Amino acid sequence: MSVVSADPPLRLLPFERYMPGAFIGVFGALRSGKTLMACRLGVTLARSFGLDLVSNIPVLGARRIFTLDDLAALRGAVLVWDEVQVSLDSREWASEVARALTRDMILWGKRGVVCVYTSPSFATVDVRLRRLTQYVYVTAGRFRRSGTDYAVYRWHEHPYADDLLVERYRFALRLDSWYGVYDTLYGAAAGDTLAILPAPTPAPALARRRG
Repeated sequence: MSVVSADPPLRLLPFERYMPGAFIGVFGALRSGKTLMACRLGVTLARSFGLDLVSNIPVLGARRIFTLDDLAALRGAVLVWDEVQVSLDSREWASEVARALTRDMILWGKRGVVCVYTSPSFATVDVRLRRLTQYVYVTAGRFRRSGTDYAVYRWHEHPYADDLLVERYRFALRLDSWYGVYDTLYGAAAGDTLAILPAPTPAPALARRRG
């Protein structure tokens, strides 16, 4: 993980009025800043609400999750779910436990869960998750000013669950304030995975033969 250059500014913008039960999508090309934004939201919301922080990638202060059972057990947490399409496009999501989880997502508000997820494009996200998504960030480029790098984002509302996004604001985020909050190299090593899948089924015990 990169060295943290400074304590990140744990502040939300005036329009970022999220409550438990919110589904927030962050979209953009690879290396465009979408995971950085998701981690900024996750860390800040968890601190603001006094909730646990959980993620499928290494995020500073977060507990890792690996299986659908981990998701189903979430209570009082902010979930940072990076590259959600890796899981939702997997054939394992056709299982009954996965269908039960998507039904459970409707109850995440009552369970005190905030879901912040990333994906390259809103249009390619599984329709079940798109319908639940209320707020959307889209990366819109980068620029440098006085030797400091910034990422630009467009913020949208998705008020009617009809795939029509309403753009409200554009803003820039200073990148070096958030360096080191997540492992930017995760996925490069063998064995690194972003997929959240059903827990492995234990092999049946072999009956002992009586001699």
